[in-house]
Amino acid sequence: MLVDSHTHIDTSRFDTDRESVIQAALAGGVTRMVDPGCDLASSQDALALAKSHPGVVFAGVGVHPHEATTYTDEVEAQLRTMTREPEVVAIGEFGLDYFRMLSPREVQRAVFCRHLALAREYDLPCIIHVRDSHEDVIELLREHGKGLRGVFHCFSGNVEQAEECLSFEGFMLSFAGPLTREGNALPDVARTAPLERILVETDSPYLVPKPLKARRNEPLFVKYTAQKLADLRGMTLEEIAHITTANAVRLFGLGEKHETI
Repeated sequence: MLVDSHTHIDTSRFDTDRESVIQAALAGGVTRMVDPGCDLASSQDALALAKSHPGVVFAGVGVHPHEATTYTDEVEAQLRTMTREPEVVAIGEFGLDYFRMLSPREVQRAVFCRHLALAREYDLPCIIHVRDSHEDVIELLREHGKGLRGVFHCFSGNVEQAEECLSFEGFMLSFAGPLTREGNALPDVARTAPLERILVETDSPYLVPKPLKARRNEPLFVKYTAQKLADLRGMTLEEIAHITTANAVRLFGLGEKHETI
């Protein structure tokens, strides 16, 4: 039993086989998937997908930093309407991305804070995107994020940065395909992060984990990241699956049933 805590199966890359991808994940033990929106349209698509797969797919609604310039009062009003739906379990994904800088820095920061306000108003967890922007994310969370909860999705930093992220009591770290690759600090983070504050994800269709050679990631492949995490912790896959599933259920409110692995 695993939860893919971040997958974009609403995107066009799954248009030809979306249902078979979901069924393959279920058959492989990935029992639930969280699909976060990246703009208004994808948030709507994620919600529609969650409604058509109750108890299996859950939605997040939000605007990715790449699309921050599209965030308007009207967009926010529509996000508010969607947030009231029971299938919506998070605000996001949103955050700061200073790597590609597809939206101006100050626009990203302002939109980031508006998402935090939504999460507070609706008492939902945040799904936060951080790329080359760690210091600003921490600064804004210290100023505006007190008492909120959420996840730093596809965490890519070092141990010191992980400790800063985890200084916010309600937040978790999520590991994706980069954990299976060499040349980063993620193995050290994975070994030291508190077990009750870690999740696994695919971020599919992106970030295919090793040793796979697939051209597209999908929820079923979250098991490779979970296995790597288990190896680093000296645990079994079943143990890591149980822990990360319980964490996802707790953070996103996916239900109180913890199936036996």
